[in-house]
Order: sequence, then structure tokens, then C-alpha cells
Amino acid sequence: MSHRPDTRASVIPAASGGATSDGDELQTLKKLLLGEEKAELERLREHVEDPGLRAGDVAEVLPDAIRRADAEGDGELTEALEAPVTECIESAIQRNPDSFANALYPVMGPAIRQSIANTLKGLIENINRTLEHSLSIQGLKWRLEAMRTGTPFAEVVLRHTLAYRVEQVFLIEPRSGLLMQHVADELAVGGDADAISGMLTAITRFVQDAFAAERDDELESVEVGDHTVLLVHGPRAYLAAVVRGLPPPDLRERCQQVLEQLHAHHRTLLEGFDGNAEALAPLRHRLERCLISAQRERPARRGLSPALILLLLALAGLLAWWGWGRWQAWQAARDLEARQQRLVERLEQTPGITLTEVRPGPVLHLRGLRDPLAPPVKPLLQASGLAPEQVRLALRPYIDLSPRLVLERAQRKLHPPPEITLALDDGTLRLSGYADDDWIARARMLAPLLPGIQAVDASGLVPYDDYLLQQVRERLEPPPSVQLAVNDRRLSLAGSAPLDWIAALPQRLDSIEGLAGVDSSGLQPEEAAEYDSLRARIDGRAIYFDADTKIVARQKDALDALAQDILRLAALGRRLQRPFQVRITGRTDGIGSMEYNRRLARQRALTVRDRLVALGVPSELLVWEARLESQPVMDPQLRRAELHIVPPQD
Repeated sequence: MSHRPDTRASVIPAASGGATSDGDELQTLKKLLLGEEKAELERLREHVEDPGLRAGDVAEVLPDAIRRADAEGDGELTEALEAPVTECIESAIQRNPDSFANALYPVMGPAIRQSIANTLKGLIENINRTLEHSLSIQGLKWRLEAMRTGTPFAEVVLRHTLAYRVEQVFLIEPRSGLLMQHVADELAVGGDADAISGMLTAITRFVQDAFAAERDDELESVEVGDHTVLLVHGPRAYLAAVVRGLPPPDLRERCQQVLEQLHAHHRTLLEGFDGNAEALAPLRHRLERCLISAQRERPARRGLSPALILLLLALAGLLAWWGWGRWQAWQAARDLEARQQRLVERLEQTPGITLTEVRPGPVLHLRGLRDPLAPPVKPLLQASGLAPEQVRLALRPYIDLSPRLVLERAQRKLHPPPEITLALDDGTLRLSGYADDDWIARARMLAPLLPGIQAVDASGLVPYDDYLLQQVRERLEPPPSVQLAVNDRRLSLAGSAPLDWIAALPQRLDSIEGLAGVDSSGLQPEEAAEYDSLRARIDGRAIYFDADTKIVARQKDALDALAQDILRLAALGRRLQRPFQVRITGRTDGIGSMEYNRRLARQRALTVRDRLVALGVPSELLVWEARLESQPVMDPQLRRAELHIVPPQD
């Protein structure tokens, strides 16, 4: 804070009779002592909270910061900007790809030409080297070696021509031996990276323990066959590079630099490693700097190489291959023309499709008309063998008046029941079969409105109720006493019929389709009349006695007939589901004591019951009771047992 002359004492108000309180004086003193600093802090706070001002401050120092970070060359700036810059470029390309295409146009052509030239140059060198190795004495030796060892010839050539190649790089946690990150050359064949890292750590510790090495002494390399494993150690991780061939002296220094950069720029990631290798994925691009290789220098050859002669032969082969390709292209053009012709013929033969323009070529252009009811075009295109990009088909909708499509249009519009047949005869739609009145009226109204139909002939239609009645008669074969009627697809039955015929009705009617319901309330079983007649004949019958419990002789035959009637009534009752019981009431003329008459009445009822049971009547159908007269009457007709039909008793 700058020094200023102290003038604050001159503005302190003097006390005048207590007019200014102590609190006001304190506030005034604070303003004088801290007012300027407080205003400066307020200005700084507003500056920090204002996004526009902060953006201006960053804009002033950002260019210098980027240049300084780039000058240091540690790669952190590139890593930090890679993701956001990539995202910005991708977003800009998606929004306006044309601007990027225009910007890249001046450099894309030379870049493509340079890439093609380099590729052809490398291809020619590879062909020359392969031919040289294949037809030379050395190449024949290598082929014999490949056949003897079962190794591919290309791998044998690589083994003898490759000076060295770093195939895999492991970054390993030294204490636990866990694999922190792993990169490999695309041509390398490796095993389980986690297992290899664990074994390398175990070997390192074994060597230290076996030879009592000092703490700072570390295993630096391991040789296994054609491979050498270079080990470079660091405090938080050590690096293992698997090299095929003889590694150069500077390879270890290169790996040491990579490991030092990892510790310098990614120390936090290394210290926080918890076994999750995905967290160390940003380290892969640095490890990939160690994946280098080099070929052995070939000695200069004198004279012409046999490969040059073979190259001329290869050129001749290429010329023959070009001619073969031209012939194949001609054949392909003929095949394309034939496929296009077949597609055109199939489209012209398809009902509902009419082609108005056909332009063959590499792409077949077709224009025409298509009825909405025509078959889909996609299966025809697939069956032609032409790719979708080889056909441009534009079909406009129209109404086809061919008989087939007119009938199909009528089917979809009228929705006829299965019993109806449609036929088109010179513009007249003929209807035949069975249908209800509503559908017939609807068909008469809608059919003339359809394109291609000029008139409707419904003389072949039969009302559906009549059709159903005919089906019912043929199926049921009703007796003459049964009347049948069908109204609105509902069957009504009236009259009388055998009970077995009535019981079979549901099963027989199930086979008749179209019935909406069945009303059989007016149908009576013929057995019901016989049941009622037998019941009336049994109910109220009397069996007379001469004296005591002796049945009158002429009543015995009647009792036998009565037993047969009861058995028949029981059989009909079971079939008609009308259960009953026969109540036998024993009666007397009342002459004698009451106890005597009660015993006599009971014995007479039991005598009739036992007789009926003996004649085959089930005992559960029979119940009995004794009834006494209130006044004695000298009337032989009272010496009887009466039979009455009553509901079954529990």
C-alpha cells in the first residue's frame, strides 16, 4: 500500500457536549483507517466474479503460456490439448463439413499422391527383396530351414534380415509385480502379459536373493533364445522391453528416458496405482516410443540382380492380369445387362405394375406406375441379383383395372364371409353363396362404387338364416313332431322329441358354424308325457284288505302291475331328472281300540311296502305312514293302503 500524508486527524470531529456517541466515532474511525483497503478488496472481488473480466485476463497471458509450455518440449501441452482440440474439430466437421473439405483440398491431392508413391515404392522393394530371397542360394537355404523347423518362410526371412525389433514393452510395479501397462508390436506373438510381469519380478528377486546383491544392484537383462529382455528400473515402476535380435547400445538409454519421463510427468498416476491398469492408459503413447525396429544392411551387389529379370516377368504378369481383368469386366457388364433385362421382364409381368421408362446402364433407371394392391417390389429386386445401388426405381400410384386386382379390391372392401364367392364377368360382379341380409345390402351399395365394377348380380345369394336352417335340418334330422326356425342366426326348437335326441343336440349343433345361439325352451321330451301319465295312474291308488292285513285276492294282480308302473316311473324320473318317492298310507275303519287301529294301519302299510320290494321296487323309493280315523265308521272301503307320489325326503 502506498504511503500518503496522514490527514485523518484533521477530520476527526471534536466532542461537543456528547452530541456524537462512542459508536459513531468508532465507525468513523474504521472508515478512515480501512476504507481505502475495503474499496480495493471490493473492486478485486467484482473483478474475480465477473466472467468477462476473467476471460480478458486469461486472453492476455494465454499466448505466452502456450509458447513457454511448447518451448519446454515435455509433451504435457500436447497431452492436455489433445482431447479438447479433437472434440472441437469433430464438432466443427459435423456442423460444417464443407468448410473443412475446402480447407484440406489444396493439400489432400499432393498428400494422396505422395502416399501412393511411397506405397508403390515400398511394394516394389518388398517384391524385389522377396524374389531375391526366394530364388537365391541363400533364399533356398532359408526355405529348407522353414520346411525343417515348421516355421513360415516369411518369419525365417525376417529372422535373418531383421537387425532387431522391440516386440513388447511392460511397465511393472516393482513391489507387487503387478502389470501397470503393456504395449506390443502388431506382428509380435505374446502370452499372458500379467503372468509375464509376475515372472519377471520373481526372476529379479531370485537373482538378488541368490547372489546376495546390494539393494541398488538390479537385474538388467535376460536372454531367452532369439529374445533379449532389457530391464530398466525406477523408484515407482520398472520397464521391461522384449527385443528380438541384437539390441543396439542406445536402446537402453531410450527406454531409460521414457521411464524418467513417466516418473516426471505421471508421478501421481504411478503412486496411486491400485491394480487397475485402465487408469494408466494415458501412459501407453509414451511406452509405444520404445517399439522400434531396424533391418540389417544388405551388402552391395555387383552386376544385374536376377530380381530385375523377375520384375520384368512380373510386369508381363501384371499385363496379363490387366487383360484378364478387362475380360472379366466385359463379362460382368454382360451379366449386369442380363440381370437388368430379367428384372424389367418380371416387373412388366407383375399385375399392377406398368413401366413407362427404362434406361439401362451401370445404374438401371426405371419409372412407372404401381397399383397399391400390386405385390411388393423389394422381393423382385432381391431376386434379380442386383445390388440396391444398381437400381433407381420411381413408381407413382395408380388404379389397375385388370380383373385380378378388381376382384382383390372388392374382397378387401366388402369383406365377404367365407361362404361367399366373388366373380367378375365383363364388369359385372357376381355374388354367390350365403350371407346375412345386412352384408347383402352393404354389398349392393358399395360394390358399384369400386373402380372396374359397373354392375352387381346378387341373384346367387341365399339369406344366411335359410342356409343355417338347411344345415341344421341335415345335421339334426329332427322327428316330424319338432318344429325348427332360424332368425338372426338364432335357432329355435319347439315340439316334442325323444329324450336321447334332445340330449344329443349340443354335440350335433357344435359342428354347425355361424349359429349365434339356440333356444330349446319350447322342446319337450316325449318321455315326459309318459311320466305324467304313470304318475297320475300311481298317485292315489288304493290296495284293499279283507280283514286285518290280508290283501283282497283281486288286488294282488293290481299290486303286481303297480310295481311295474313304479319301476318304469323311476326310470323315467332318472332320465328326466325328476326324483320322487311313493308314500304308502295305511288306514282302518276305526272300529276297535285306538292302539289296535294304529298297529293295524302300520301293518297294512308295511305289508304293501314289503310286497312292492319283493316285486323289485327299491326300498328307498318307498316311505310309509299310519293314519287313524277320527270317528269309527263301518265302511270296508276304509280298510286300505293308499299310494301317493311325493317329493323325495331327506
